[in-house]
Amino acid sequence: MFKIHIKEIHLDGQSVAILADGSLDHETIPILLEVCKRHWAVERKVELHLEGLIRLSREGMDFLQEIQDKVTLVNPPNFIKLGRQEPAEFD
Repeated sequence: MFKIHIKEIHLDGQSVAILADGSLDHETIPILLEVCKRHWAVERKVELHLEGLIRLSREGMDFLQEIQDKVTLVNPPNFIKLGRQEPAEFD
């Protein structure tokens, strides 16, 4: 069984869609963060598609809240309720 499956679809030279399926937790957050960082480094707009998530830990929820100002969250499952907070600083 997989923990997370990530697919990247380049929409154009300036934006990418990242499809995340499976679980988002303390083990899989670094994987998704690394994918996002690669695109942020070249100033691409990131759409994070979440309809494939089946499990989200507290850490996963916190992570999504931290990055929501740096990505466009698309189709989050009904169990995801995000509030606004200060944007995170990722080096």
